[in-house]
Amino acid sequence: MFVVSVQISYGQTYNEEETNAETIKNNEELKKRIFANLGVGTSVNPRNSQISGNTLFLTQIGEYNTASIITETNASEININQNGDVNTVDINYVANTAIANLTQNGNNNRISDFVRDRNADISLDLIQNGDGLIFVRKGVNSLTKSLKFRQTEASPILIIKSYY
Repeated sequence: MFVVSVQISYGQTYNEEETNAETIKNNEELKKRIFANLGVGTSVNPRNSQISGNTLFLTQIGEYNTASIITETNASEININQNGDVNTVDINYVANTAIANLTQNGNNNRISDFVRDRNADISLDLIQNGDGLIFVRKGVNSLTKSLKFRQTEASPILIIKSYY
């Protein structure tokens, strides 16, 4: 005689579901942690609430360095330091306030930053150390409106496209 006995049971644990707002908040936190693990800071720059007027400081040491700055802001503070040859900075901002601290140490580096959001308070703190480095930011959202990054030849190209 051969007897087979199989017991099957099903169970479910009740778990209160997250609201849509909680899910969005959790996703934002996860994205911030991902950026942080890549060495990109996304903390809001407190200086945005403190600046008034529009200022530009440009230091170029080397040959064939170029900077094109177009801003339509209520207040801005832009600092550019280019140390080396054939470095390029292109900034085009339409924002409420803008802070940019950009340093290029090396040759043939490029920074392009294009933001079109009249209500945004934006910030970019970028240091490029090395040759042939490219940074591009097109647009901002709550995660990318304030970035802090040190770029080296270990990450030669960084492109950030942000949409709502």
